[in-house]
Amino acid sequence: MNIILWIVQGLLSVFFIMPGYGKITGSKAQHVADGHLKPNNSILPIRVLGVLELLGCIGIIVPWLSGIAPILTPMAAASFCLIMIAGMFVHITKKEYKMLPLLMIVFILSAVVAYFRFDELV
Repeated sequence: MNIILWIVQGLLSVFFIMPGYGKITGSKAQHVADGHLKPNNSILPIRVLGVLELLGCIGIIVPWLSGIAPILTPMAAASFCLIMIAGMFVHITKKEYKMLPLLMIVFILSAVVAYFRFDELV
């Protein structure tokens, strides 16, 4: 089971790198053009989410691998679950239903990692 969890943790980390990086480096005009942001809204929430996603990419791997504060790994996985729930809510309100299956799969994988890594700590 440990090998499966490591594979899933790696996949989750890779999955969140690109959107996190895009949210940090993309211009406001680019986010408006992509429909992520309305023209008169602040870009700060998108930047914060990007930073949190990138920190999650580190947090889902490094603490468990190093043995230093391993509780951070299941916490990062649980945080990914919260990000996916928020993403589902946003996509439902925008009537973008094509993304929901992918978000649901990522939610389930994150929940599995959170559950089993918390279980190993107890």
